Amino acid sequence: MAQRGDRKRTARMVLSVGLGGLLTLVSLGGTTGCTSDEGASGSTTTTTSARSRGASTIEARRRAFQVNHDDWARLGYRLDWRGFAHVGPRQHVTHLTPYDDIVVVHESGSVLSVLEADTGAVRNANELATPLTRFLGHVRDGSRVVVSSESELFAVDVTTGNLLDRKPLAKVASTTPVLSEGLIINGSPSGEASAYLLGAPVRAWAFGMADPIDTDPVLIGDAVGLVSRSGNVAFLDAASGSLLGRARIFAGCDATPASDGSTMFIASLDQSVYAFHARGGELAWRIRTARPLRQQPTHHQGVVYVGTEDRGLLALDAATGAERWAAAGVTGTVIGVRAGRLLVFNGREAFTLDADTGDAIERAALPGVAILRPDAFVDGNLYAVSPQGVVAKFVPRS
Repeated sequence: MAQRGDRKRTARMVLSVGLGGLLTLVSLGGTTGCTSDEGASGSTTTTTSARSRGASTIEARRRAFQVNHDDWARLGYRLDWRGFAHVGPRQHVTHLTPYDDIVVVHESGSVLSVLEADTGAVRNANELATPLTRFLGHVRDGSRVVVSSESELFAVDVTTGNLLDRKPLAKVASTTPVLSEGLIINGSPSGEASAYLLGAPVRAWAFGMADPIDTDPVLIGDAVGLVSRSGNVAFLDAASGSLLGRARIFAGCDATPASDGSTMFIASLDQSVYAFHARGGELAWRIRTARPLRQQPTHHQGVVYVGTEDRGLLALDAATGAERWAAAGVTGTVIGVRAGRLLVFNGREAFTLDADTGDAIERAALPGVAILRPDAFVDGNLYAVSPQGVVAKFVPRS
């Protein structure tokens, strides 16, 4: 992480607090670039020398993130544009969320960038706090993005980039937040889950677990599911925080659970896949594996997909846990479906699989891709981002 002295010596985009407490974009020299490769230019104003430095940096970032068009074509996609989110010196991208109209990118130094989904141009890019602030994730609520750090919530207008609200959390947070009916819900190292009202500096409800909550909460219809570090499981009514059911597993989990709207599916470090009903917390089924599970499970059309270290990707019946197939040699998380084929990504390479048999159809190395995410699970556009903040949009090939 960049230290304060380093950041003072480095020309970059920062924010100042203007009248009315809103953040205003101030140009001190654009070192990270704000124009897209194939798309339109960003709207941020810079000096001639700053533009020159920014163009040089963008060119270096472009060269560092090469696109092999043949590999992407095998996966069923073609490049639409490349854009350049703001990433500070010695920082990297931590979160990316694509929507129909915008792409939200957050880097480790606290700069939040909003890119146009059609062109890749930077709509706005704002530094929310200090480079030492640890941010956990963001959610969108209409025209604003709500960003959570360990100690505060920030509400940012997606059109202007202005800071609409900033308020402290009642408890230090440790998870990515989820949004349910105007409530931001997160977990804490103290083992307390909290829900905060948007637009009001108050906590709507709190629920205590026995130990720290490291795993991100999961929405299950109108309920929220929680897993603690030691394996305590709780299901709460998302609106009121009232307890719907409890369960227990033998360890926590590294991966965020999945949901089908009524059941939560957990890939646990205790070498098991669990399915729990949110209403009552009853165990639906449990499948044991040979090693701890660390890949995020996915649910789609009655099937749970979970990666294992020894047998590859498993497809399990969501109702019974019965194994449908195992794709040996395929690791990672199912992130979407393209032309009826499963799309799997493991951080290094992507696969397409036959959804009925698990047979691997295509395999492509994706060097330099830190995050790969679609804007829709079935036949959506695909967004890839490099650690340095090069965002590439790929659209389905006809």
